Amino acid sequence: MSSKTITLVSFLFVCFATHATEPNSQSKEIVAYTQQWQQCGHHLVRKGLIFKIVDVDWFTDNCQDNQNILTASPVLLRFRYFRTIKRDFFISSATEYFLRNLKIENQSAIKGAVNEFNKAYQDVQDGDIYDLVIIHENSLKLFKNSELLENTNNAFILNNYLRIWFGSDPVLPALKQAFDEK
Repeated sequence: MSSKTITLVSFLFVCFATHATEPNSQSKEIVAYTQQWQQCGHHLVRKGLIFKIVDVDWFTDNCQDNQNILTASPVLLRFRYFRTIKRDFFISSATEYFLRNLKIENQSAIKGAVNEFNKAYQDVQDGDIYDLVIIHENSLKLFKNSELLENTNNAFILNNYLRIWFGSDPVLPALKQAFDEK
């Protein structure tokens, strides 16, 4: 075997080992937005083996009582980014996957309201954090680096927004699968 082949095999082994054993960087309990949260799920989204895109964590006040992210309340869904992503990507993909996962025929009635909420997204860079805080009976709040960007009490939006990631046609199927296997 040539030295280049050995180096390549060693590099791939390290990548696989790193991916498989990478520790969760988020603590199991946090205090955010005047509430105590327990971490119920974690998933690292990568492009290929090497490039980290985003760390995703979901929290609630009691993981034992709130095992399903779609029905848990309250929910904190945290996205910690490792790459620059433009706001237009967030706006278009969040609107598209919200509408894809609806079980209604007339989507135009809700499209304007969800697009208005999604317009609050901003560009992100390495280290930025988006938090979605959902209290199903009350509100959906979007934060970037702990700063409130948008808030809605539209019951249809706040009760269906998580379907972007956890509906029947999610934007990141691996994320849905990781959190379903909790």
